[in-house]
Amino acid sequence: MKQLSVLLLLLGLVGCKYLSRAQAKIACEEWEEKGEVIRYKVIGENGAIYDHFDRNRACYDAFWDNQYEGYYGEFDDDDRSKEGKLLKDSETPEAKGMNKKYFRYW
Repeated sequence: MKQLSVLLLLLGLVGCKYLSRAQAKIACEEWEEKGEVIRYKVIGENGAIYDHFDRNRACYDAFWDNQYEGYYGEFDDDDRSKEGKLLKDSETPEAKGMNKKYFRYW
């Protein structure tokens, strides 16, 4: 029975790449920063112009699973052509084909 417990503990540790939640968060945020960014402008309800940006990567804290989840996709050429332009809310860039990357911690 002890051998089974040790084996299960070791199997659980194998999937954890980071020793702490803070390390996993930093790694996910650094990964997110390396993604593609499209900057653009939108007109607010009051007529003011605001600077916005969208990324093709995002990190979320899935604390119930002891991990950060990194979601990523790709912008198409139509989205890339919107760089620096004044857009309506319905025209903003959106990454397609979302996938996941895991940043597990112990």
